[in-house]
Amino acid sequence: MVVGGSSAKCKGCGYEYKQEKGDPDFPVPPGVSFQALPADYICPVCGGAKNQFEANMKVVAGFAENQQYGLGGNSLTEGQKSGLIYGALAFGFFFFLSGYFLQ
Repeated sequence: MVVGGSSAKCKGCGYEYKQEKGDPDFPVPPGVSFQALPADYICPVCGGAKNQFEANMKVVAGFAENQQYGLGGNSLTEGQKSGLIYGALAFGFFFFLSGYFLQ
């Protein structure tokens, strides 16, 4: 599942289109997502085409209908989930290993 996509960054100059602000130069009113912009949209700074923008999206592991359940673990990316699982396993391993050092 892909989350985000309301903003995008121009690869040519670094200008960032934000949905909250829109683009008064084009004119695009606030609240219009980057995907909803017309195909002839250009960067107001360098004049780059819409296909030169890189959308700010992140891929979240899991199904869209399951994102509302749990303690926030469903909205983590695959790498974040792996880090959380293996970090907890390493912590548990060292916790039990520290029992050998008790007198």
